[in-house]
Amino acid sequence: MINFVASFELNFIFRFYINYRKVMKNMKFGFIGAVAIAMTMFFTGCSDPCKDVVCVQGECVEGDCVCDAGYEGVDCGTALNAKFVGSYALNETCAPSGAAGPYTVTVAAKTGSATDITFVGLWEVPSNIVTGVVGADGVSFTIARQTISGAFEIEATAGTITADGATMNVTYKIYDSSGEVDSCTATLTK
Repeated sequence: MINFVASFELNFIFRFYINYRKVMKNMKFGFIGAVAIAMTMFFTGCSDPCKDVVCVQGECVEGDCVCDAGYEGVDCGTALNAKFVGSYALNETCAPSGAAGPYTVTVAAKTGSATDITFVGLWEVPSNIVTGVVGADGVSFTIARQTISGAFEIEATAGTITADGATMNVTYKIYDSSGEVDSCTATLTK
């Protein structure tokens, strides 16, 4: 009986040892595999989507440029007023003065500003220099009431430009000291 018990114990110990080695071998590969997966996830998850993105007037967020106020474009390198710049043929209808045009109006970006524009020649007076402001959407603009031609004032509360910058539409009013003189609707084409 002693031989049987000893034989059983030896068999049990041998099987335990064999199973223990298998478990440890599997655990070793499992541990090494888990470490490899974790390191791969760490290095892949830490890649910077903004690494090669250059934002001229803005900052990179998740690989895309978010532009500062007054700028647009994939790299935020274009001032909102840039599409307005050029020489335009203006045709307009004014009440009560009637139709006018075509005549030339020049639009320039105001130095030091991404949103201010200067109109030269509105109301068919080449010496009229008027400042407008481009809206945050990049296609709308307004002209705050300001003096032109000495005794007159101009104001435009709503103007737009096409996305390609080829055509502007604006409604503006001319005032003198007694009140409104002219109300004009104009189309400017590059």
